[in-house]
Amino acid sequence: MRALRKARADTSSGAALRVSRREMLAGGIGAGALIALPDLSLAGRAAGRSARSASPAGSRHVLLYGTPQAEPFPGGSVAAAVSPASRTRSSAAAKALPAARPVATQLTSAPVASADQASVALVTVDAAASEAKVTLTVVDAATAVVSKQGSLTITGIADGTSILPTPVFAPGTAIIAVVLAITEPVGHRLARKVDLATGRAVPMQAATWRSRHALAYFDQASETFAGPFHLGNAPALALTTAAANSSDLFVWTTREPQPARTRPQPPPLPWVSVFPLGSGRARASVPSPAPWPASEPVVTLGTGHAARLVNGRAVQVSSAKTGEVTHTVIEPLNVTRAKPSAVTMQARPDGTVFLTKPGIGRAVVADPSREFRVTAQVDYPVPSSPGGAPASKAVLSPAGDTLYVLGGAKTGGISAYDMATGKLAGSYSHGRQYFGLYQLASGTLLTLSPGNPRLEFFSPGLSLLGTAATNLHVSAVF
Repeated sequence: MRALRKARADTSSGAALRVSRREMLAGGIGAGALIALPDLSLAGRAAGRSARSASPAGSRHVLLYGTPQAEPFPGGSVAAAVSPASRTRSSAAAKALPAARPVATQLTSAPVASADQASVALVTVDAAASEAKVTLTVVDAATAVVSKQGSLTITGIADGTSILPTPVFAPGTAIIAVVLAITEPVGHRLARKVDLATGRAVPMQAATWRSRHALAYFDQASETFAGPFHLGNAPALALTTAAANSSDLFVWTTREPQPARTRPQPPPLPWVSVFPLGSGRARASVPSPAPWPASEPVVTLGTGHAARLVNGRAVQVSSAKTGEVTHTVIEPLNVTRAKPSAVTMQARPDGTVFLTKPGIGRAVVADPSREFRVTAQVDYPVPSSPGGAPASKAVLSPAGDTLYVLGGAKTGGISAYDMATGKLAGSYSHGRQYFGLYQLASGTLLTLSPGNPRLEFFSPGLSLLGTAATNLHVSAVF
């Protein structure tokens, strides 16, 4: 939280606090940072301004999340290219955007965007003796400034406890639910470990770690928290999956496997629990088929039910009323290959869902109201990096008529396909391989590369608009 306050008070400062090993492990994702730069096409009208000037009125920001190359975080500024006056002009003519500014550093967990992409929720955890302060900060995605903030304190925890928070926006409401995985050391003991350098056994302190979960609810209107409501489900695995509609919170958890005293036991099934918003008591809690929750794609459907994409090939829909689970295989995605794939699922305004599986080179649109019948399908060459962060490897245009994907492993670049025919509509490549692709609010496409310039901007017609360097290993774009 210290770093959030500092970023809010002085976003031009490059100072940041060093992250301890325990703080890094608590989030499981390292020293995260969120920085902002203006959306290229919207800010391009101010190309004549100095790179240090304020962003132009009406421009929307791009929020980049990831881990910095250096530690401590050196300030998070990034130079971005302005859209040239003519989109056919060489990218060398592009001028620099105003420098990006840090919004927050040393985050405890990855940010989460609201369903309408208007807000981004950040959570930090400050631990002290026997208690921890959890602070949720809401950033306006258009202006990249803090709009709401609130804190709650969890008391009576053991020293060394780590807390992994997962924020969840409840669409149509001012409520943001926060699922808290609380992992505490228990059963301290003295153990012996072999020193590899000397071959001698040396004594060391050891402990058994046990996880449980709690819920809290942040009201953006009053900027206050309700909770925490402790679920008392220890021992459980820390990782969860969560989603919300306008009245309910869905939480998938799994009991921690226990050693068998006699014969081997089957692995525990995950459970999905449905909580009325603001409550710590589930309306329903039922077994949910494997796999165990691990941040797999999940969306809330127009019916209020929650859909979870599992194993990259099937959708499990959980009833908001009873929690009852139905399982539907998406046949075009029911292809197993050894290569990892960053599968994604997104709800669309027309009630359909967009699913991509870059490891097999396929994207589909499915209709939940017709048992997830596939209404459109596009096949494309498998990109060189179909797995890993960022997960976004293919995006569907807001109109739903054009699919943008990373170019194939042989060509690189990016490609555009007509969703109605499945045919290639255009492509761009200068031999460079990208590992992430996003479409910004202005319609501009943003690609991410392993090395600088990490950011490249394209028009919807796949004209290169400019490039930008950043010291951030980008994991997601908002």
